Amino acid sequence: MTSTSNTRTATSSVNISLRECRLVTGRVLRALGVPRGAVPAARDTTVVAESLELDALRRLYEDADMLRTTAGLRSRRRAKGPDTLVDARGRHALVASPDLLDLAVALTHRHVQARITVTDVVRPELLDALPVQAADFGVALTVGGGSPGERTLDCVPLQDPPPATMPPVDHVLRHGLDVSADLWWSLFHLGNEALTPDSDLSRQHTGRSVFDESGRIVGEVGEDWADQPAGAGATPIPSDGR
Repeated sequence: MTSTSNTRTATSSVNISLRECRLVTGRVLRALGVPRGAVPAARDTTVVAESLELDALRRLYEDADMLRTTAGLRSRRRAKGPDTLVDARGRHALVASPDLLDLAVALTHRHVQARITVTDVVRPELLDALPVQAADFGVALTVGGGSPGERTLDCVPLQDPPPATMPPVDHVLRHGLDVSADLWWSLFHLGNEALTPDSDLSRQHTGRSVFDESGRIVGEVGEDWADQPAGAGATPIPSDGR
């Protein structure tokens, strides 16, 4: 994979594979404190949005500090039923979208027709990835505008088969993504914060990692952790190797 080699090219962009995009995006989301169970859905949302040329990767990097502070928040439903109001509480669209997608699919299957009004969401233009994702669940979703930080999602069952065009993620699978080299390497190094710190031991095998109270990986269980005092607050849990 040339884009993750140690040698930077002289070109202004790099072509990354779908696997590279998913891998690095997932690492970045973990490094920014997105709850582990929410990472896969937020990662897939980011990849879809990037494949639709919504500049999701740049937004992910530029908004990193904001994501760190809001990643643990949960949206609130202030009204229920087919006409639902959701307060995103300042969450970024990349991490709020998966919850909205689940809600849109559930409401459509229950009520046939539904409208979700979303308020206080950061980068609401990234919600334009939702129609592509909703179609996979048999829902025709339309994103409407609103005041800053607000969008409406109108949902009905998908009646017509999707057009005979290549889905955007399939296009990435075949042709990759062209991404600014500076942006890609910035994301790559940011994502490395989610990895176990480099050591002689970490280069020899995969194993169990030690996390501090904030969930940051601080070491490997083994010889390089054997001399740490008991009860230091770090709890060893199995590493997923990513």
